[in-house]
Amino acid sequence: MFTPITLDTSSGLLLNMRLLVESDLADVLLLERSVHSHPWRQSSFEDCLDGRQRCWLAECNGVLAGYVVVTYGGGDAELLNIAVAPKYQRKGIGSCLLQYAVSYVKDHADMMFLEVRVSNRKAIELYAREGFFEVGQRKNYYPTNNGHEDALLMACQL
Repeated sequence: MFTPITLDTSSGLLLNMRLLVESDLADVLLLERSVHSHPWRQSSFEDCLDGRQRCWLAECNGVLAGYVVVTYGGGDAELLNIAVAPKYQRKGIGSCLLQYAVSYVKDHADMMFLEVRVSNRKAIELYAREGFFEVGQRKNYYPTNNGHEDALLMACQL
C-alpha cells in the first residue's frame, strides 16, 4: 500500500503525492489534453491502475497540479509521461515529480530512460538539470500536426 506524502517545491509550494485511482481519470485526461499536442488515450492511464505502470499525482491545495508515469523491469526504468498544469508550470513541480519517480525506481533499476521531443527545450533543460544526458535520437518518433518529429533519447544513471 502506498502512503501519500508531502513534498516542497523550490518555489515553496506544498505538493501532496499519491497514486492515481480510477476516479482521477477525468481530471488527469483534462490536464493531459491541456499540455500535450498529441495526448495519451484514457486506456494508457488505465494501465497504471492495474500495476503495469505507476502514475503519481501531485496535488496543490486539493487541485491536480501534475503527474508522472514510470515503469521498470530488467534493470531499466522508463519515464513514460510527465505533465504539469499550465498554471503551475515553472514553480518546481516538474523537478519534484521527476525526483520522486527516480527515487521510486532506483531500487529496481540501474538506468532510467526517456524520450522527449527535440523541440521541447524546457523539458530537455529540466532533464539535464536532474542528471539526464543524451544517448541518441529516434527519427520521426512523435506525431505532429503536419508529419513527425524526432525524439531525443536521454538516460540517467540511478
